[in-house]
Amino acid sequence: MGILKINEEELARYIKDISSGDEASLRSFYDNYGRLILAFILSIVKSIESAEEALQDVLMAIVTHQTDNYIKNPKAWLFKVILNISKRKAKQDYYVQAEQLPEDENIVSEDNFSESIENTVDQIESLKCLDEIEQQCVIMCVFGQMKLPQVAEILGMPYKKVCNKYDYAVRKLRKYYEKRRKSA
Repeated sequence: MGILKINEEELARYIKDISSGDEASLRSFYDNYGRLILAFILSIVKSIESAEEALQDVLMAIVTHQTDNYIKNPKAWLFKVILNISKRKAKQDYYVQAEQLPEDENIVSEDNFSESIENTVDQIESLKCLDEIEQQCVIMCVFGQMKLPQVAEILGMPYKKVCNKYDYAVRKLRKYYEKRRKSA
């Protein structure tokens, strides 16, 4: 999303206009940013068909956004929507692919699947110990594989503040996992 060069006001206007039913704004947003968003999604889902479906879901999320719900940081909101939809689509593709493998070639054992689900739930729980900006920094850096300068640009915050938030978040997560390890 660091390559999505759009200012906050323009994005906020797009979201407001699109969610109000302005089809011209939707076409304009798609024409200007659709390929960039598709490229980002494709880096996660690995299939053009799935990426196109995920892009449609992202556009639908914008269309169905409640106009009375204020978005404090439109870029972070859009990034979170794109990332969540992309991860969900990648997960669906993974399960479809696993179901299509013959039983003896199915590499996902029930134990591995359960462990994977537990790890995912644990990761989600661990993020709850962070404040909203810390969560956004971690999500963009870890899951979005973005550099801190890109995160600072998207969040519209000074680079130094983003570095401090990210470092503090990492320390909180270490403490969270240390406490879990000791209690286990």
